Amino acid sequence: MSAEHWRFIDSGARSGLENMALDQAIFEAHAHGQSPPVLRVYTWNPPAVSLGRFQRLQSSVDPEACRRLGIDVVRRPTGGRAILHTEEEVTFAVVVSQERLSTRGVMDSYRSVAGGIIAALRILGVDARLVERSAPPSRRQGQQDPACFSVKARCDLLVGSTKLVGSAQVQRDGFLLQQNALPLRIWLEGWRNVFRGASESPAAAGLWDVADTQLSYAAVAAALRRGFEERFGVVLSDSEISAHEAGRSRQLADQVPALLHSATSTHSRHERRPGRASAA
Repeated sequence: MSAEHWRFIDSGARSGLENMALDQAIFEAHAHGQSPPVLRVYTWNPPAVSLGRFQRLQSSVDPEACRRLGIDVVRRPTGGRAILHTEEEVTFAVVVSQERLSTRGVMDSYRSVAGGIIAALRILGVDARLVERSAPPSRRQGQQDPACFSVKARCDLLVGSTKLVGSAQVQRDGFLLQQNALPLRIWLEGWRNVFRGASESPAAAGLWDVADTQLSYAAVAAALRRGFEERFGVVLSDSEISAHEAGRSRQLADQVPALLHSATSTHSRHERRPGRASAA
């Protein structure tokens, strides 16, 4: 019996607007039966803050600090809190159906995807665990701190007591897109200047700190590929962004909420189609 094949796309460094548009385009392609499940790995240039779908710009980040530091601000299709992304991060999007995961609901699918992430981190010599909590953070905590890596979520991947991965998800018609941020190093200067009301330092660490070695982007991408293959019993085949996905992402790039641009950015904002967005 032949193995099931998923797509593995390593699209390297792109702008925040391009990354959000591509994730959405690939999500749509899979939901429309035009693609098998996908693991896409990427990073960010220039740096960008991605806001959760329902976050407000002015209460979450300092626009002037973002402009000064050359940081774009975009909105994710997924929920959750803000994340500051740089090239010293490995971001990865998982696009798959609930049926393929044999899951029901958001938390169940988080647990399933977490299995692939934990397997990948184990390959890198990092022992992570999924910690679940009975309730999300308090309303007061959520109002005060807009940053994902400052707060405890309903599900967190921890190394010891330290948060390592930020994840958020959107589901539509039985299909899901889960976006995951794995910082290699947390940019503390950006952190302290960009977020409004955030704690002085994140309650998280970069992979270089917990692994005690400077793992490369390529090494982490390869481990993610192997970890997801092991967890789901599939073959992740090298793939490129299809012509249809590229065209659709260009359409979306004129509509994705690009809330703030650095000097090199030229795109505009949009209102995204409704969907069920959440964070762990």
